[in-house]
Amino acid sequence: MIRVLVLNSKGGAGKTTVATNLASFLALRGSVLLADLDPQHSSSSWAERRSEHLPKLSIIADADRDFRDYPTSDFVVFDAPAGLKKGRLEDMLDEVEVLLVPIGPSSFDMDASRLFLEKLDEIKRFRKGKVRMGVIANRVNARTKGGQRLQLFLADLQLPVVATLRDNQLYVRAAQLGAGIADLRMAETRAELPQWAQILRFVTEGKRGTRA
Repeated sequence: MIRVLVLNSKGGAGKTTVATNLASFLALRGSVLLADLDPQHSSSSWAERRSEHLPKLSIIADADRDFRDYPTSDFVVFDAPAGLKKGRLEDMLDEVEVLLVPIGPSSFDMDASRLFLEKLDEIKRFRKGKVRMGVIANRVNARTKGGQRLQLFLADLQLPVVATLRDNQLYVRAAQLGAGIADLRMAETRAELPQWAQILRFVTEGKRGTRA
């Protein structure tokens, strides 16, 4: 079992977009449990819209349920809420091998992410390297000043950037269908697939991400 926590302390960073798309890709490789721990239950709503003809995945929306009681799956993807307290964050990191942190290009995203990363450094399990962290630069338009500032921000902090996801309406359309990029036609998604291939390698092979 590979357990992946998708988390950033700031709301609107794109956690659910990353979690649902990752789950849809992993569903092509094995059984997937998507744990929707966010009170807004966006991942659950996404799963309800998902067609029965798409690769199957299971979902749990009980934030209070003990992780040890989850059904056995090849992959578990946790869509975590924003603003986790340190104790809850420590508990969650005890249960996963991989942490994915999406960070958006706004100044608010970068300021909040800096504080979140400082909080992570205080947690023993993370500090000892027992959880592999990869950053996903999210909703990036490389031609804008915001996108350029984000790349400089990540480089300055020397963070392990796994992938850079573009600001693309395909993600919006896929979410409306209860689908992920993996479920759309390759002719539409060809430009996005290399970045997702990098994310999948990081999650499944245990390799450090390279700067994208």
